[in-house]
Amino acid sequence: MKNTVPQMFLQTVEKHPRAVAIIVEEENRIDYKTLSSMVSGMASFLASLGVEKGDKVAILLPNSTEFIVGFLATLSLGGIAVPLNPAYKERELEFYIKHCGVKALLTEEKLKPLGEKILSGDKASTTIAIVRGGNKDWTPQGGKHKLPEVQINPHDEAIYLYSTGSTGKPKRVARTHFNLSALAHNHSDTINLTYRDKLLLVVPISHTYGFGNFIGAIKAGGEIYLLEKFNRNKVIELIESESITIFPCVPSMLDILADTFLPEPRDFSSLRLLISAGAPLSKETFFKFYKKFGVYPRQLYGSTETGAISINLSGDIENTYNSVGVPLKNVEVKIFREEGGIADTDEVGEIAVKSPSMTTGYYGLEEETKKSFRDGYYFTGDLGRIDGKGRIYITGRKKLFINVGGNKVDPVEIENFLATYPKIKEAVVVGIQEGQSGEVVKAFIVLREKAEVKEIYDYCRGRIADFKIPRLIEFREEIPRSPLGKVLRNQLK
Repeated sequence: MKNTVPQMFLQTVEKHPRAVAIIVEEENRIDYKTLSSMVSGMASFLASLGVEKGDKVAILLPNSTEFIVGFLATLSLGGIAVPLNPAYKERELEFYIKHCGVKALLTEEKLKPLGEKILSGDKASTTIAIVRGGNKDWTPQGGKHKLPEVQINPHDEAIYLYSTGSTGKPKRVARTHFNLSALAHNHSDTINLTYRDKLLLVVPISHTYGFGNFIGAIKAGGEIYLLEKFNRNKVIELIESESITIFPCVPSMLDILADTFLPEPRDFSSLRLLISAGAPLSKETFFKFYKKFGVYPRQLYGSTETGAISINLSGDIENTYNSVGVPLKNVEVKIFREEGGIADTDEVGEIAVKSPSMTTGYYGLEEETKKSFRDGYYFTGDLGRIDGKGRIYITGRKKLFINVGGNKVDPVEIENFLATYPKIKEAVVVGIQEGQSGEVVKAFIVLREKAEVKEIYDYCRGRIADFKIPRLIEFREEIPRSPLGKVLRNQLK
């Protein structure tokens, strides 16, 4: 396999130059040869900004051609891409950008004021470049700046992602060119992704789930249809009109699609693989979607630290719908007991993963790294079991993360944030199951002085991502604790 992302991309361009690579609107179709030209133009532009090997380039963009071009161009210069979700708020973005020390921030016209606010007074001289919308700063298909000759090693860092951490702050996860190439091969080889496939990507490619599907498609020469936001009617229309073959989504999307009123049946026969990830898939949603569209959702399991881990491609999907399947090619999964031994068949323990696509630790967090990375395995913090046929079932989790529509929320991070409001003495945040749609964030708050729920919501809005804002707030006189002072979260739940 090609061990750097630029090598992998150029190999695809050579094999399938006239195959469609990206579609943003029905009439805007970009083939791989044109995409390669755009990547060269963006690389030339980044070089003119002084971006060199090892520099970090933040990409604050929705699903778009410019996101993909910016990512590939950054890596072609030996730079490190830092994808950022536009759903994040100023406080969160400032942490990511400054934590990485980015050289350039690629964004769109409407996000420029936010970028300028974050970087105001920044002595690191980060350059903001508008590459989408308005008066763009780069020439899409060309560039006069001479590109430097860069030697890229497969073990050079290629991307920084952030994993929700039990410390209350996100943890930086570095993945190398080799890791990403392995991810692309593991993913595409397992699901037999080829240049004939058409992927509909509405899940953010700034997130590890969407990114894994994107990088697999690039390796295979597949066609990527990008949607900036989820729209039920648009998704249904595109699956049918564009003959989409692979649609990665989250359970909440499946639920919405299955509940959509349709005056007449729609043809989803082109859809050979409907992937569900990011949150557990309920039995009700699984069968409801199949009844509506005649396609079974198949669960995929992954993490920021590893990329995709397993997928359920079982022929007996009706009886194994709640399994996340078997490990991808070249990926090893074991279940470990609390005391360290390997669990027996169907015995519940912690899920541990060994994969060529995984990182080796967290930047600057030695203790956290030691806890999660042992003997070549990444210990996920998820609890699960493996049956006699090697199928993985997730039964719970050791960690406290709250799963909001596929977004992992660290309650400690939200608790620390709420504590910055002067009227709040203490806050404890938990996840509450809400019907079939998944978890919502609930905050139990002890006040210093009288406050209304509305003013706490108002304080949250614009400071943390909308999906992190507590949906439910309950005021308490005190927080239940054990004799040793440990918060009894289960009592609150």
